[in-house]
Formats: sequence, structure tokens, C-alpha cells
Amino acid sequence: MPNFRLQIPNAHFHKHWHDSASHKGRVVTWFNQAARKHRRREARLAKAQRVFPRPVNGLLRPVVHCQTIRYNTKKRAGKGFTLEELKDAKINKREARSIGISVDFRRKNRSEESKRENVSRLEQYKANLIVFPKKSNRKKGPTGIDASKDEQAKAEQYIGDVMPVVKDKPAVVPYKITDADKSKKVFYTLRVARTDAKLVGKREVRRKKAAEAEAEKKKQTV
Repeated sequence: MPNFRLQIPNAHFHKHWHDSASHKGRVVTWFNQAARKHRRREARLAKAQRVFPRPVNGLLRPVVHCQTIRYNTKKRAGKGFTLEELKDAKINKREARSIGISVDFRRKNRSEESKRENVSRLEQYKANLIVFPKKSNRKKGPTGIDASKDEQAKAEQYIGDVMPVVKDKPAVVPYKITDADKSKKVFYTLRVARTDAKLVGKREVRRKKAAEAEAEKKKQTV
């Protein structure tokens, strides 16, 4: 027999395919996924051809620390180099953008260690940099920081992030387990330390009472 105490089923599965005054269209289709993927790939190829011989992924970024006390031990790529870092690396702040270096006028150096790290990053980038002249039909040879024709011929377009930030992995050094390590009881030690920390107050009160009782007993015997 049916249970008449339960709610009468009234499930209707009318899907709202189109937007209307009473309902927002809830069914989302993705039939153009493959076409979008093809379009993004064609756009990447077109951009690589347009920016040649510059790197595909853009400018060189500094190494900065993440924000807040939770993440400040981790490093990531920042917005741009500070003016102090460019000055120590002997790079003009107006010339930096033209040779593929990002500049952030608002960021400040809070640490000497990170400043040295970014300066060495700029120097390493300068050592491997190949600068094409603005006018390729110039009669005279390359001027300033322009590369020679041999270096220009050997240049290849860099695909990916320029000098990506490498995250250091902690190295685990294996060692042979000794008899002293086997004899240690880590869980027992933790339990004892936790109990000692918990009973500090009670044991102090008990010690004072015992000392007072001992002093009272000495008075009575005297």
C-alpha cells in the first residue's frame, strides 16, 4: 500500500533554455569548444609572428615574495623591476622597456637580499641579450648595444617565460637508522611533554602545600 503521509511527487523537468522575464536561461552549452581552442592557437601563432624576434611571453619579470605571513616564504614573478635595481644593473629606466625589461615605478626594495637577486637577474639577462637595430638598412655598423649581424643571424625566438622563477625543492638526505633512533619513543615523549605542560599549575600548588606541611611539622616537633 502506498504511504499517504509522504508528499505527492510533483517533479517536472522543464528546462529554461532561453532568457525570459520570469526565468534566466539555466542551460549552458559549449558546442564551440573545439573552435575556440583552434582560434586561440591561431591567435598565439599570429602574435609570435608579429612580435618576432622578441620573446613570445613578453617582458622579463623580477622575483618577488608573496604577501602575508602565510605565503611570504614563497617566490613568484612580479610586475616589474624597481628603479634602484635598474640603477644598480646600469640600465636606463626609459631604455628598459625597449629591450624587454618590465619596470614598476611603485614597488620598493625592502630587502637587500632580494635586491641583489634581481640585480644579478638583470645582469644575466643583459649577458644573453641580442638587440636588433631599429633600422636594418643602416649603412654603418651596429651602434651602442646593437648586436652584430652574426649574432642577429643566430638569434631564435624564445618560447615561454623569460628566465622563469625556479622553485627550490627541499633535498631529503637519507641516513642509516641507528640503534639510538630505534630505541626512542616519539609518541611517548610527546605525551609526557603535553602532560607536563598541562599539569604545571597543579603540581606547583601541590609542591607548595607539601612545603607548608613540612614546615608546620618541623614547628610542632621543635
